[in-house]
Amino acid sequence: MTDSVRNNEPHANPTGPLRGVRVLEIGHYIAAPHCTMMLADQGADVIKVEPVGGEPGRKAPPFSDSGESLAFACHNRGKRSVTIDLTKPESREALDALLRWADIVVTNYTYGIPEKLGFGFERLSKVNPRAVMVHVTGYSTAGSRRDHGAFDPAIQAMSGFCDLTGEPDGAPQISQFFLADHSAAMNAAYAAMCALWERERTGKARKIEVNMLEAMTSQLSYHIPSKGMMNLKPTRRKAPSATGLPHVYQAKDAPILVMLTTVPTWTKFCRLIGREDWIGDGKKVPQLSKTPEHLAEVKACIDAWFAARTAGEAYRALQDAGIVAGAFRSVSDLYDEEMAENSGVIAFVDLSKGGPPVPVPGPAFRTAEPGSVLPKVPGLGDDGYDILLELGLTEVALQKLGIARKLDAPTPDRAVAAPG
Repeated sequence: MTDSVRNNEPHANPTGPLRGVRVLEIGHYIAAPHCTMMLADQGADVIKVEPVGGEPGRKAPPFSDSGESLAFACHNRGKRSVTIDLTKPESREALDALLRWADIVVTNYTYGIPEKLGFGFERLSKVNPRAVMVHVTGYSTAGSRRDHGAFDPAIQAMSGFCDLTGEPDGAPQISQFFLADHSAAMNAAYAAMCALWERERTGKARKIEVNMLEAMTSQLSYHIPSKGMMNLKPTRRKAPSATGLPHVYQAKDAPILVMLTTVPTWTKFCRLIGREDWIGDGKKVPQLSKTPEHLAEVKACIDAWFAARTAGEAYRALQDAGIVAGAFRSVSDLYDEEMAENSGVIAFVDLSKGGPPVPVPGPAFRTAEPGSVLPKVPGLGDDGYDILLELGLTEVALQKLGIARKLDAPTPDRAVAAPG
């Protein structure tokens, strides 16, 4: 790995812990792009390789007024874009230059496609023995489903998640945000760091496969031993309650969750609403469900307490009393409230065609100084000429590939609008 580019890293986060780490993404949609964006957020220099027409995520709705995909913007900030038709033999020189440049190669192309296009791990190891690879797939490439198509909702269904979600007498529910893709992306970023650390320690590079199904099922927790050791059948059910009381109550404007199941919580709540007579001996939560009349009386009193307050008022009162609670917020509520809090949950990016900054989900954690995360979403192929020229391709080679310098690409302010 040479230092010719390391000493001049205009695209790397100047304060991030991954400054100097070079990441090559050959991916599409969410899993690989979100993984590499996480690395870019921490200072890595990420080059995104796209087909000449752009990866399909650029065509995913919704769109800005200028026609750019806002979905794409959520997974690709802080990267540079190169367009190469990897199906053409004349692209091999450019591909090899990029492979030699990389510390980490991340892809979520279907099983067998990296090998077909010339960047499978065996060939990567010949071109650049120090490069590690993370390959995200739907299912294990060692299993019988390795050739099966896999999109996020299908993996949600296959993982058991949907069967655990929803009302007991209702249908399984699919999450409206992409749990499987993001779970795989986060695990892929972790895998990339593990492989890179191992390489630094041993000098040997490896390939790590991450599949969406295993990323989801790794979170099943006690449901797996419940089936395997006790032959139970985990599925949708009402959450258990020692008191017989529900966990969700209706405030004036929205429902709110509070689990009155532990002795400290029950004691604090009874004191909060002025019903110390319900506390009991203070050693256990009273078994209200064994006395239906008393349970109905208690529930009616609690319902009235919540109904007299907004969800926000109830939430603050509960938190002030040391009781964990959560108001059910819509995405719209979350956006408005977190923006008002200036919390950093929302970040802003600059689209390649200009226009006002676009709000996107912010990084899950921040290690760099505020304002140092690169906010630009790359235009298709905007950086290809400069990158490949920097990596040693000649003007003649670039002309054969149809890659020319883009003179009209806007250069937005590099500061992030959202706080760090």
